[in-house]
Amino acid sequence: MILGQELAKLLGQMDIDTIYVRGVDKPILQHLALKILLYGWGLKEGPHYGKTVGEEFGITILTGRGDSLATHSFSKDGKRITLKYPETPLFIIDLSLWDRHSQDEKRKLVSQISISLSTLRTYLWDYNLSINHSNKEFEEMFAKMGFSNRSRRDVEPPKSTVVLDPYAEANASESLIRSVDCFILGGIVDDSGWKYATTKLTELVGYDFPRVKITLRGSRVGVPDRLNKIISIVMRVRNGMSLEESIIEEQSSADKFLRLLRETTINKDLEGNASWLKASERVKERVRKTLSQTLPESSSSLQSNS
Repeated sequence: MILGQELAKLLGQMDIDTIYVRGVDKPILQHLALKILLYGWGLKEGPHYGKTVGEEFGITILTGRGDSLATHSFSKDGKRITLKYPETPLFIIDLSLWDRHSQDEKRKLVSQISISLSTLRTYLWDYNLSINHSNKEFEEMFAKMGFSNRSRRDVEPPKSTVVLDPYAEANASESLIRSVDCFILGGIVDDSGWKYATTKLTELVGYDFPRVKITLRGSRVGVPDRLNKIISIVMRVRNGMSLEESIIEEQSSADKFLRLLRETTINKDLEGNASWLKASERVKERVRKTLSQTLPESSSSLQSNS
């Protein structure tokens, strides 16, 4: 909701503390900011009467019918306003290895990039995503998604940049994630165990930036690898959440299963591991069954902790 905060700040500077809205999803100020930037919405003077539906960053929001007064509303035909937005962080998805993908992998990659834009809009907007080294095939497939957007193309990465590479030697720390201006992600879908693809992409393009990997307690097992998930993890950390909590919040059931299986194979503490991973009963039962089949001698100890 970074854009929502910026909009609230702008409204405060204009001595507006109450607005009327209609047909806007929550969080309302974030979605209003997106409508301003993407579709040119502006301010329309009132008076407007409605009922209070909430308050965001000190701005009271009215809608529907009621007796409360707002002096301004937002609409497509309102007076344009200039909304400042953070230019960083910037995410670059590099498609230099596009042609190494199968058609099915290409479709998945296009879908991931579309979802990544939706993820970014939770915090920022399309300007904060650049798709580098795209080609005609990608652009045609991307357009067919019907996803109207203003993502950029081939933005030059600034000096304060890191490459997020799952096979890098260095781990990404919370302080690094919160301090750098740009994150380069490989536009890669790995359905066939394609190791070191991001490393190869980095060498191919000539990116001379530090390469770091996102790990959970020192291991990549169970760390989501979809582009939108990685972007969400980074944004959660930049908004104050710990890296561990951010990863756990973004894990799928499959991610949790893999990590819970690994940890429990090592220390036999199914319940303890499930607790910090926030694994569901279904995931725990799947791990229990898997271990009982592969390590029969351990099944009794796992059962006793359930």
